[in-house]
Amino acid sequence: MDSKRLRKSSRQELLEMLLDATEENERLRRENEELRKEIESRRLVCQNTGSLAEAALKLSGIFEAADEALKIYQANLEQSEPPTDQSPSEDTVSVSEAEDTPDGPPDKQ
Repeated sequence: MDSKRLRKSSRQELLEMLLDATEENERLRRENEELRKEIESRRLVCQNTGSLAEAALKLSGIFEAADEALKIYQANLEQSEPPTDQSPSEDTVSVSEAEDTPDGPPDKQ
């Protein structure tokens, strides 16, 4: 608004303009504060997302190490197991035979 118009305005008009400007200023301050809170909230979400991504990568490494350990364990078992013949021995009772008896597996004498 130019200075000529301000000079021609009455006291009442000037007070109304001041009141409007004050209300607008307060509204903008509230909006600014809300936007600052939203930015902070998003910043926290971004930080947590980064933390979750890092945790997922660490877990992935743990799972890879566990998988590698399992492979080594299985390889060691295969190397240490003696070859077995295909026919079951007389001392061995199959699981299905043990389940069929009411008393459980037979006692060995």
